[in-house]
Amino acid sequence: MKDLGDDGRAEASNAHVAVTPIVEDGLELAMDDVVALRTRDDAGSASDVERGDGGDGEDEVEGSFAREDAYERWLAPKFWFTVGDVNVFVSTWTLVLWMLIYTLLILISAAVFELTIARFILTSMIWFLFLSVMFTCGYGTMLAHELAHVVMCKRFGGRVDEDKGILLWPFGALAFLHLDGLTLSQELVVTLAGPLSHAPMLVAWYVLSKVTPGIIAEFSRWMAGLNAMFLCWHFLPCYPMDGSRVLACALLLTKKIRVEAAAWLVVIVSYATSIAYIVISLRYDVSITQYFALENLDWILGSMCVVATSHLLWLLRNDRVRDHPTFSRYEVVYDAYHAFEEASRPEVFL
Repeated sequence: MKDLGDDGRAEASNAHVAVTPIVEDGLELAMDDVVALRTRDDAGSASDVERGDGGDGEDEVEGSFAREDAYERWLAPKFWFTVGDVNVFVSTWTLVLWMLIYTLLILISAAVFELTIARFILTSMIWFLFLSVMFTCGYGTMLAHELAHVVMCKRFGGRVDEDKGILLWPFGALAFLHLDGLTLSQELVVTLAGPLSHAPMLVAWYVLSKVTPGIIAEFSRWMAGLNAMFLCWHFLPCYPMDGSRVLACALLLTKKIRVEAAAWLVVIVSYATSIAYIVISLRYDVSITQYFALENLDWILGSMCVVATSHLLWLLRNDRVRDHPTFSRYEVVYDAYHAFEEASRPEVFL
């Protein structure tokens, strides 16, 4: 930690500069100096940041409680198991979805076929086994995707949120990561790790389909196709999918674009791609989800991306884009490259 001396401490106190012991290398020290100079030019704003309200006049502590409350209320996570030191939670809604599909399949079977009690029990057991295998393999694939994010994040010195970890919910999986201290290039690698994890899984399932007989080979081919679609799908630049974060990192890595400009480009591209995604799925019945959900749900996912993008647009229009974890860790100057901000920011979900 750099010793400011009594005069330096007094000056830092007057300018409301928060000094933390996390800074280690020379580049980070240099960036701290840049931040200190910028803060002295805007002491009032720095006071808000030091106070913990993010510079927007709102209490950051209360905001964090609100985020936690929304997380618990809407996603209803339940502890399930651990992978290494990562907690994996399953949303109650995921279990509800499983039960709804299971009940629907049983009712359809009973309506279409004349089932005796014995056949009804046998049919129920078959559907139970079928859905269990499908959910296990499907969510196992998505869990592997999130673990790829986690492994690369921890490799670069980031960490997984201890209380949220990885969440399996009806629309996939989310890993809640803290990327403080990572460079943009490292964050880009962390983001790419998830979608690219489907490549080796695709190869593994394809090889398995060639060396196994019958129904196992058919199922392996289906899983290979699923991973092929996930590999392409996650690169769509629809916020908050991985493709939008790849776009944001790539724009900022040019060191020639302001954070706000990068955010505007992400919003424009996300809106265009999401709307095109919805139109194509409805008008031309081109569906990715139909492959594994047996129903065209792409328009729902596209609509969710539009809603999420609208939130990012609202932050931009209210000069609060830096409250968003994707853009909160970077300076407005053109050479925004290093994650200099030492205060822990809201976790990023990937």
